[in-house]
Amino acid sequence: MSGAVAKRYARALFEVANERGLIDAVEAEVKLAAVTLQTNEEVASVMTHPQIPVEEKKQLVSDLFQAHLSQETLNLLLILIENGRQSQLSDIAKAYVTLANEARGIVDAVVTTAKPLSEPEQAEIAEQFGKVLDRTLRVQTVVNPAILGGVVVQIGDRLYDGSLKTKLERFAHQV
Repeated sequence: MSGAVAKRYARALFEVANERGLIDAVEAEVKLAAVTLQTNEEVASVMTHPQIPVEEKKQLVSDLFQAHLSQETLNLLLILIENGRQSQLSDIAKAYVTLANEARGIVDAVVTTAKPLSEPEQAEIAEQFGKVLDRTLRVQTVVNPAILGGVVVQIGDRLYDGSLKTKLERFAHQV
């Protein structure tokens, strides 16, 4: 249920941002707000405390973010607090990024390798998978020596596992 709620809020925010030509700015802002509300322990404890009135929480968020966020993003935060859904901001941010990426024809990919990739290697992976998906890939790299070699690419719900570790495991099961 919460995933559906997050998607509804994200869709509403996206529609307003798109209408006003603020897709990229709002994406950065909603990510900033989500990280800030999650990682700042003092703010997080105030936001989750059941005995602190809604109006005080809204005032805190306004004071904290007024100078850093557009009115659209700030309004979202205030509505979330009003409806007791501020804990879903992280999920809303993820859903918003997905919508923004769809509108821009971009797909986020997490590429895991045993050793760091050079810029040309990253570009090659982005190009190859981008052709398959007919989208532009935005690559985030992760180094995990446990995969031994090869590459693991996570794009949304899809996992392309070309790691040496997985190939060796498959080989061991066949023998």
